[in-house]
Amino acid sequence: MPRAQTSNHRLQQLRAKHSDRVGKAKKRLQAVGSLGPKYAKGKKPIVSHFKTTMDILTPVGHKQVFRQLYTFFFIMMSLFFVWLAYRSFFTFPVWFDEGVAKALIFGIPVVWFASQSRFISTELGINDNQLFPGLFLGIAIGGLYGFAGLLIQVSAGQAVTPGALFASSGFWWIAFLAMLTAWWESLFFFGLPTQYIKSIAPWFSETLIGAFVVFFFLLFHAPLRGIITGWQPQFIIQMGLLTLFAIGQFIFYLRTKNMYALVLSHLLWGLVIEIYAV
Repeated sequence: MPRAQTSNHRLQQLRAKHSDRVGKAKKRLQAVGSLGPKYAKGKKPIVSHFKTTMDILTPVGHKQVFRQLYTFFFIMMSLFFVWLAYRSFFTFPVWFDEGVAKALIFGIPVVWFASQSRFISTELGINDNQLFPGLFLGIAIGGLYGFAGLLIQVSAGQAVTPGALFASSGFWWIAFLAMLTAWWESLFFFGLPTQYIKSIAPWFSETLIGAFVVFFFLLFHAPLRGIITGWQPQFIIQMGLLTLFAIGQFIFYLRTKNMYALVLSHLLWGLVIEIYAV
């Protein structure tokens, strides 16, 4: 066989061998592609994305999350009965109630749940970097509370007389007690439930978390208000005022994520209640 014919024959063999490899590779790709979903010709496949954390949890994970939520609810209800029994059967000075009793009943659960969960000081809003911005925000909101209290006093026909509040030792004592109240209640009623629920169930809506927060805030305050004022129309008015306050504080905390601002606004709100008796 001539040399030229031998070369052509060898080239044809290589081409045939290469085409066989390409054909086998295409068949393997077609076989793999046939395992997936079928799409109409000319249409792009629809890619589904997980929209919430709950979508990627297994059934066991779902049960674990809701078990944690039930446990948290049970503990909060248990603390409510402890607080109710304390206020019903024991009478101590106000400083003990605000500084010691609330530190034990409200403060310890906050520290424990924070240590057991994924939220820390950053999520609670008590970082050093948040101090001064929080103070400015709290003063701004507290000023609105003071202005509203002044308007209520004027609308009630009461005379507005200037008073040297800051020169009074009684005022600073009340302010100190109000600060203790604001600190423990802000952590317990707003910081703890908001951050704990968001840490274990981030798909929960803000409305649902807010309803939980407002419910427990009113639950802990209603019995004491009923004991003080009696179950009269005035009690309904006070509950309505507390509801608006709780909703406002919850929204304020969600948007600022600053515990210092929340505590200061709570403090000034309490002082307005004491000064103007609204």
